[in-house]
Amino acid sequence: MTATTSHDPAASATQRDVVRLGAIGVDSSHLPEFTRRIAALHDAGDTRCRVTSFWAAPQADMPAEDVAKWVADTQAMGVTAADSLDAMLDEVDGVMVLAVSGSKHRDLALPALKRGLPTYIDKPLANTLDDARAIAAAAAEHDAPCYSASSLRFVAEIDELDRDALGEIVAVDAYGPGELHDLMPGVLFYGVHSIELVDAIWGPGVKRVSAEHFADRDLLKLEYADGRHASIRLDRKGSYAFGATVHGSQSVAPFVVDFATVYDRLVAAMVRFFEGQAPPVTLDRIVENVAVMVAANASIERGGAWVELDV
Repeated sequence: MTATTSHDPAASATQRDVVRLGAIGVDSSHLPEFTRRIAALHDAGDTRCRVTSFWAAPQADMPAEDVAKWVADTQAMGVTAADSLDAMLDEVDGVMVLAVSGSKHRDLALPALKRGLPTYIDKPLANTLDDARAIAAAAAEHDAPCYSASSLRFVAEIDELDRDALGEIVAVDAYGPGELHDLMPGVLFYGVHSIELVDAIWGPGVKRVSAEHFADRDLLKLEYADGRHASIRLDRKGSYAFGATVHGSQSVAPFVVDFATVYDRLVAAMVRFFEGQAPPVTLDRIVENVAVMVAANASIERGGAWVELDV
């Protein structure tokens, strides 16, 4: 089978006791973290999914000693290294693109998408809007289920919001860490978490973004086409915490994210996706999140000027 051959992975997966998952990229702690959680769900009888193989994409972007540990931990759970990407794709029913740099996600995901394989792409979906659009176009063309998500999209506190008591949500003030990394410039590296947190609270529709950069923080303002507005503070000196205050027409609901179950909820949604359920978030919303980050970076370069989203 070549890298561009289409098949029906959902149909083939239903004929097996195990839904075989392959991971592309080994330079992220998500490789052993996701593998361990998926194995635990499988062993408990809560999923048919297992990570069975991985392919180490060329040139890892994290320190060699970290990558070696993540690979060793993953192999210790029975996951095997594939000789090539094509060889791995021949033997799996779904794919996780886990390379740490969003700049590589398009090229790493396309071979799986062209086969029609269900594909999860770690955050951020891409570093550029062109790459994000190319991923979405390939998924649509080849009828390949695909999504990307930050773990912050699955926080329990969002499900627990009393929306009846809130009334109409009119504004959101969110915050989170603002760590920076050369691989994903500006807000792309860690801003993705808080941006997806806001999107998970009340959905898409951002019209324009204003952002300012300071040594210890980035400040973002989002205006929506329907008049909603949100603010996001990305701190580099505060404690490592995410949270938000949701302002409704009838009440206000603040929350701080409890990380105890965040990764478990992310992985639970992931295995349901690989077992054939609809993605937990549509790809067009993730493309909009990329557009928000790209606009925020452009606004920072322009001294905080409002930048319209190009979607």
